[in-house]
Amino acid sequence: MAQPIQTAAYWDETADAYVMGAEPFTGQFCRDAVVLADIEPGMSLLDIATGPGALALAVAAAGANVTAVDFSTGMIDRLTVRSAGLAIAAQQMDGQALDLPSDRFDRVCSVFGVPLFPDWRAGLAEMARVLRPGGLAVLGVAANPYGFGPNQLLAQARLTLWPDVAIDMGIPGMMVLDDGDRLIAALEAAGLVQVVLHSRTHDILLPADILGSDSAMIGSNPLIAGLSEDDRRAVIAQAETMLDRWREEDIIRMPGTAHLAVATKPTKTGFDAA
Repeated sequence: MAQPIQTAAYWDETADAYVMGAEPFTGQFCRDAVVLADIEPGMSLLDIATGPGALALAVAAAGANVTAVDFSTGMIDRLTVRSAGLAIAAQQMDGQALDLPSDRFDRVCSVFGVPLFPDWRAGLAEMARVLRPGGLAVLGVAANPYGFGPNQLLAQARLTLWPDVAIDMGIPGMMVLDDGDRLIAALEAAGLVQVVLHSRTHDILLPADILGSDSAMIGSNPLIAGLSEDDRRAVIAQAETMLDRWREEDIIRMPGTAHLAVATKPTKTGFDAA
């Protein structure tokens, strides 16, 4: 069964909150991906799971022609407003089954989207399918299986308290693709070659009261939602202690690390073309 964060309805409802709270952080990795994609003016690029479009906007500013897709109409609506006058075609579309021709794009990128797909292998296969031979794919994934900010903090707190108790968030793609070797193997299984991993770390800024009981990021967080009240309090107390290392007056400055994988689609040989 899909987790709430894997549904379009979740992202429709949280689109504004994402733009305000998360995009200043995730957008930094999007800009890293644009640099690694080696964009030239006039190139065609597909941004899968574009969200509100941080990557798409940066690529369009570099002179490329962008197709940006997301299964959330709420996210696409926001990108449509933000991209007025730019060479961006924003479309509602499922990244696991793209309604796009094969061998179409010079570059295909996705930052933090594919690991959330219920069928993440299909997402990787679709990235490879629509990429032209010789083109580059850039995939961004969290370098831990829990994500960033509150999720990463609560997971670390749980593992500190109960190091022998595994945490399963019910999102298989995140549990697989966080590991560099598995990420390379998955991209190769999708038909891509010459995979190179890059590590990037940026800070996410959180309010000092992030662990308050009325915090939207904590109250229903899946990492504590199923715990007893005593265990829940214990995790939050442990997390509060861990936060001290990142506290700066009225904010929390917490680092998050991601893998950015760059891979190539093999060129077709004369035998393949025949």
